[in-house]
Amino acid sequence: MRCIEKPGVKMSNPFKYTTVAAMIFLLSNSALAKDNKDNIEILLKELNSQIKDLKSQVNESNSRINLLEKELQRKSNTETQVTKVSQGNTSGNSEISSTKPTENEKKWVSVGDVKGTIKIPGTNTSIGIGGYVKTDVIYNSVSAGNGRLGDQVLVPSQIPVGGAPGEHSQITFNAKESRLWFKSFTPSSWGDINTYVEMDFYGNPGTYTFVPRLRHAYGTLGNLLAGQTWSTFLNVAALADHLDLGISSGSVGQFHPMVRWTQPFKLSEIPMELQLAAEIPKSIIWVDQKFDPTSTVKSGSKDPNTDAYFTIPNSDRYPDLVARLNFNPEWGSLSLMGMGRQIRYTNSTGIVREEWGGSFGVAGKVKTFGLDNIRFMGHYGSSHARYMMINGTFADASIDSEGSFDLSTYFGGMLSYQHWWNKSWHSSLTYGIAQADYPAYVNPVLTHRAQDVHVNLLWSPITPAMLGVEYLYATRELIDGRDGDLNRVQFSAKYSF
Repeated sequence: MRCIEKPGVKMSNPFKYTTVAAMIFLLSNSALAKDNKDNIEILLKELNSQIKDLKSQVNESNSRINLLEKELQRKSNTETQVTKVSQGNTSGNSEISSTKPTENEKKWVSVGDVKGTIKIPGTNTSIGIGGYVKTDVIYNSVSAGNGRLGDQVLVPSQIPVGGAPGEHSQITFNAKESRLWFKSFTPSSWGDINTYVEMDFYGNPGTYTFVPRLRHAYGTLGNLLAGQTWSTFLNVAALADHLDLGISSGSVGQFHPMVRWTQPFKLSEIPMELQLAAEIPKSIIWVDQKFDPTSTVKSGSKDPNTDAYFTIPNSDRYPDLVARLNFNPEWGSLSLMGMGRQIRYTNSTGIVREEWGGSFGVAGKVKTFGLDNIRFMGHYGSSHARYMMINGTFADASIDSEGSFDLSTYFGGMLSYQHWWNKSWHSSLTYGIAQADYPAYVNPVLTHRAQDVHVNLLWSPITPAMLGVEYLYATRELIDGRDGDLNRVQFSAKYSF
């Protein structure tokens, strides 16, 4: 028999062939030496046993060879099928694999390339899932009104003014800030392909209505980002560490769909970045109803506690253009921002008003002693009203009864100091201010200035858990001089996963 040598096939032991030959030799000599029938029978029995063993091993080897040949044929057929699929693919997907995952790759999940991720079996993509559960118990000195967001987070435009009626000493519970996120990382010849999606439950302003809200949904390929995330006009490192999700009156902070390019470089060995972005345009405008009766604003309203002053026209032609220069030295982070955007108003009657405005800002985080740090923001201009705070506290522009179109001027700032008492306890003290200067003809019940002070004490006995208490004092002043204030105490429990 011709013996085919295959990997993993155990060949017959040569020693056994030698044994058989030796027995035949002994048998022959024994027969010549003496005619001993008993000895011959014994030797024949032994020889027969050895032959049976040899046949058994040959059969086993042949079975293994047949199995290997079938496996090789199956793999060959699989490769042929995948190659045909790849050649016939018209979707532009060049990532189709030319081989199937092995049994081990199908079965085992391995650690991903990025901390906290795992790899999808049979691929080079690492994925991670996480988030946290956060419960807030909030006491408000005065309520913003039934079903309004201002009872849950800081919304300066919803602080009652002028002795307006409202529920006093109000308490509420909610878990809307709880978050869930998903991320992925895939290396490629064009650069890393990364994605990130995050949501919370602030999709409806009602206190006891929980609707998912998309916060982030973006992907990056190398230096190019596309999707929704924090505006490029914001340095996230400068945001104060608050329990209140409404950040501060003097902060900027919005989630915008955008396309952004980030170019890292070094200057005198200091890491730097230049970011250029085109972001979604959106104008918030106050319109006198004598000029445009179709406007939805309440130009003559005497109620300073309604949000129905502004209109948001669907007439934008150009994206908001934002640039940011980031310095990242060892002592912290510093950013310089600039923005140019067109404010435009049209309606079905053919009215058109448009004007270009610009704004600039500075923001950063500076390390001081130990883990302590200072965080700050400052911004000024005529085009970033909707970037400043949530829920339309200020308008980008105004139109009077004769059709005059004027951009408003804004400034704002925030200063926060974070102090670490030890590795488990830390506090932040924050002051923020924002102000808008309108033309004289606008409704005097619009918000002119908003200010706030936050102070908190947070405890993290272990990394995934945080308990804290925060006091907030905020004020709102109207153009006509009336004002109102809000005292809030908030307790929060946060558990990350």
